[in-house]
Amino acid sequence: MNETRITVHGNVVSEPVERQGRNGSIFTTFRIATTPYRRTGDGRFVDGDTSFYSVIAFNALAANAASALRKGHPVIVEGNLAIKQYVGNDGQPRTSPEIDADHVGHDLSWGRASFERISRAAALGQDRTADPDVQASVRALTEGGSVDLGGRPAHVDADGVVDDDFDLGVQSAAGGRDDGDGVLATGDPETDDYEVVEQLTA
Repeated sequence: MNETRITVHGNVVSEPVERQGRNGSIFTTFRIATTPYRRTGDGRFVDGDTSFYSVIAFNALAANAASALRKGHPVIVEGNLAIKQYVGNDGQPRTSPEIDADHVGHDLSWGRASFERISRAAALGQDRTADPDVQASVRALTEGGSVDLGGRPAHVDADGVVDDDFDLGVQSAAGGRDDGDGVLATGDPETDDYEVVEQLTA
């Protein structure tokens, strides 16, 4: 089936509304208006007739559009054009051009916008680790927080080889790594045997 591709430069004229379909997928709808202008024979520029389009976006594009777009924003929309027939409240037949959007973005010839890259799972609310509080906690660990992710025991070299002749007493006197409870961290947790003990309760 042949599809009509269209790219429209216009303004958002209705607040985007995000909904969930019967199959669980997310979709967002909004309206845009575009007014062409042309030059007359005497050199003046005049506005032409305004055209309105209903825009439908799905999945991650829908979630991002609902979050980023507001009424009045200048946008560029690209997608498949379809002309839908319906009956108005007055009983008269009407037509409505609709764009099944593949791409939606702000028109930067009219202003500034900032871009924040997020995963599709995060956009759809399916990524629990995308929570701002979780991300802040992770950054605290990796940016000089209380946990040093780059350290290793003194008796383990850069290749992960353990020194079997390691002297605990010498290391303790030299200021070995403490795990915070006054216990010196020794051994290789990836290869050493360990014993599971019952959890202590208060």
